Amino acid sequence: MKIEPVSLKINNIKSYNSSIQARTEQRTNNNLVSYPANYYTRSFKGANIAKMYEEYNWYINHDHVSPIISFLKMTAPQAEMDEFLTHILSAKDRSYELIDSIVSVPRCAAMITEKLKEKVGGSSKNVMTFLYDSPYNLAYTRYIEEKYNKAKNVIELLKIRPDWNEQALVKKQLETGNGEPAIGRIPKQIPPKHLDIIIPYLKKEMEFGAKHRKQINDLVLDGKTYQFLYYTEGRSSKNVFRVYIPSAMKTYVIKMDMPEKRSLDAPLSLGTLAKIDAYLTLNRSRNSAPLCYYNHKDNFSIYKYISHTKVDEPTNNLTIIKSHLPDFKMLGLDYNDTVGYKNFFMLNESSIDTFEKMEGFRDALNKREWISVDNDHVTFNNRLQPMVTGYHTSLPNAMQVCV
Repeated sequence: MKIEPVSLKINNIKSYNSSIQARTEQRTNNNLVSYPANYYTRSFKGANIAKMYEEYNWYINHDHVSPIISFLKMTAPQAEMDEFLTHILSAKDRSYELIDSIVSVPRCAAMITEKLKEKVGGSSKNVMTFLYDSPYNLAYTRYIEEKYNKAKNVIELLKIRPDWNEQALVKKQLETGNGEPAIGRIPKQIPPKHLDIIIPYLKKEMEFGAKHRKQINDLVLDGKTYQFLYYTEGRSSKNVFRVYIPSAMKTYVIKMDMPEKRSLDAPLSLGTLAKIDAYLTLNRSRNSAPLCYYNHKDNFSIYKYISHTKVDEPTNNLTIIKSHLPDFKMLGLDYNDTVGYKNFFMLNESSIDTFEKMEGFRDALNKREWISVDNDHVTFNNRLQPMVTGYHTSLPNAMQVCV
């Protein structure tokens, strides 16, 4: 089983999503329609598909907006808009283009869904995407199949959604056949030959069940010092270590579990968590600790360290917790963790050294948002991204699992 090592570094992610999102919200909310007035003419037999395509294409080519926004800019009776949307979705190339423009802006999914309901009617099968005979569902299935076949690595898949099943991810990696099973890249401050020594060294310090405070001696490798701190929270088999590198002034967190517990689907597994965190990291979420690297063979992961600034109001109230982690909802994730407030911290400029690359970070500071360091209790739900049999599986809600 191989999962391609591809960088998850935030500073390598293009600003495409944010720029498209801004244009999406501005053009849609302002209802800007620059298409010549009265150009649209209705056919007595129904929608004039040819004329509607002319208008649709005009917005794409003249206004340079995405296909989904071009569709939302159009004005016609709901039945005719629904017929036109069905026509687009029935065409392989045009449906791929339209759906890709939706998938590319995940934070706009809820807004686009509501706008589509207004355009085609809430009872249209095109917005009832859970129906097997929904034109949108059928087109989305084709889109996923093509996207999967074209993907050069699992990172391209995890950028779209986090709930790919293990079989699909492993198969994709076997097709690419590059390197050891992994998601992401090892931080450059930790040479691979050093990591090969650090992991076995920390494995000797692992505990199961109740964990106890302990001193872990420094490691000096090729003159480079690594300092460790053991976190004792949690009773699962997962062990968490802080790693500080004085020479680089960098701090990381290593999460480890027994190799025999490796899984990309099971509740509480580091692999399932890596899928979720890869999706959040690739979409530059400000409310989640960025994932650097996950090794499936040895079942460990490396994260950027988040400063432990206590939240203003420690609470187990899920409504309050969600209100401080709004980017999860924007990205289609439902955060369900009430196990303990030590899983999240106050977001501030000292939280992480790459904070300026996170989506909406500055505004989040004013709203006193939080950042989560453990996302076991998360589900994914996006009406415009229905599950496709053979490719996706429900993220396990670990709230039902004893920890």
